[in-house]
Amino acid sequence: MPFSLAILTDEVSQELSDVIRFAKEFDLDGIEVRSLFGRAFIDLTAADLKIISDQTRDAGIRVAACASPVFKCNLDEPAEIAAHKELFKRSIEAAHILDTGLVRVFTFLRRSHPATPGDLEHAASHFHHLLELIHGTGIRIGVENEASCIVGSGREMQKFLSHLPADPRLGVVWDPCNVLYLDGSTDPVFDDFPLIASRVIDVHVKDAQRDGIRAAQTCVELGTGQVNFPAQLTSLRALNYSGWITLETHWRDVSLDPALQHLPAGYAFSANAEPASRICMTHLQRFINQK
Repeated sequence: MPFSLAILTDEVSQELSDVIRFAKEFDLDGIEVRSLFGRAFIDLTAADLKIISDQTRDAGIRVAACASPVFKCNLDEPAEIAAHKELFKRSIEAAHILDTGLVRVFTFLRRSHPATPGDLEHAASHFHHLLELIHGTGIRIGVENEASCIVGSGREMQKFLSHLPADPRLGVVWDPCNVLYLDGSTDPVFDDFPLIASRVIDVHVKDAQRDGIRAAQTCVELGTGQVNFPAQLTSLRALNYSGWITLETHWRDVSLDPALQHLPAGYAFSANAEPASRICMTHLQRFINQK
């Protein structure tokens, strides 16, 4: 495959052995660590991380990224921001234990739609400190577009990045489906992606469908929603993209509580995850293999 393929851990199971078995069966290159052992990423201990590192290495599987919740907090709460900067320091330590070079972060909780220029600039101002913290570490920061956060669309990401240096240590975790969780009529692949394509260092894959111009409410089986994944993959190939593509299923063939979709962690989120991820990974690999 032209891309490195992974899955988020809790989209299979809370048990590492199940995640590794799934990855081996589908011949995946890696896993992205979010919640495991019934614990959210922020609650994983050093011992937990060592177990993940040892067992993935023994299985010949890499860790694609640390799916941290850094800066999924309020923009005007200094205490929250300080706590999340400490969490980012812990995420750097986790990345070293897991031997991965990427930590995923967000852009503070959304306050308007579309995001205001002031909020985008204010959010970006906190990233200078994160760049200082990764100096000399070999870690890259992946900023995810997320509908519940200030940067949700390609246009908002483009404006956000304009306030920061064009630093190779800072890139985009692109999730086209997350654009559909915002009211609007733009197509994430054809309208949003070109605005930030050159900055993408990781891609998350799931699918949803807007109701007209109203935001999508829940994920659907991959390939049955509004994201044109064959076109997205063609665009990535045209850029000679060789980074990670990570399945973030978020759909279940048994209904998933909508609240859990936005705060994925623990056994409740992972219940019934593997059957749905099997279906979606099969679709994703078919899309990738299409010529």
